[in-house]
Amino acid sequence: MAVLVASLISYFISGLLLFYIFTIIFPQKYLIAAGLTIVIALLPPMTYMSRVSTPDMFIFQFLLVFAIGWIKRWNKWIMFLILLGITFTRPDYIPFTLSYLMSVIVFEYYKDKKIDFYILIQGAALLCLYMFIIKFYNYPGWKNLFYDSFIYRRPTISAQPAVFTIEEYLHILLNKIIYFKKVSLISLSMLGAVFYLSKDQWVKLSACLIFANIYIKFIFFSTFFGS
Repeated sequence: MAVLVASLISYFISGLLLFYIFTIIFPQKYLIAAGLTIVIALLPPMTYMSRVSTPDMFIFQFLLVFAIGWIKRWNKWIMFLILLGITFTRPDYIPFTLSYLMSVIVFEYYKDKKIDFYILIQGAALLCLYMFIIKFYNYPGWKNLFYDSFIYRRPTISAQPAVFTIEEYLHILLNKIIYFKKVSLISLSMLGAVFYLSKDQWVKLSACLIFANIYIKFIFFSTFFGS
């Protein structure tokens, strides 16, 4: 019951954040913002996350705040604090946080022909936080998650090592990619629309970042796309 209440509160706050994002994108068009918010809030993934005992609904709020900061071009240190919160809440989001910082480095170098070393320090700090959580809390790594999801569900993680070959991994991955056709088609269509409609290089780079992270998530956590 406690988890359900927390998820419902997170669901409500996420709706408010979504509405705020749409008011930024569509200024003074509150009916459009409200309509889009309701449509997204009623989508099956959203309603499902509001009812299950996982941190997905909670991390979604961090991602929405991140989206607000990205749209409004917040200070890089404020964005770093948001990325820190994302990594602390869900360590498996480390590919997303690091790839965002990498995109910032690439964009700044493309624009000013210089590397911002503060961004490198931020990336190192996020990586250290991730390693600390993994080691200190004995957090199961990707190899353990993949083994338990697709090969054998061990009653106790320490009972036997998570050993599998590259051939086994690729075989499982190729079987799961069958379910990924619709996601790929929609993602490519949206990416093409962004490149066609926008002339902002930062927007285009960010779209590529999101597109790449879909496949990063698939490669490492393909169970999410297997149902």
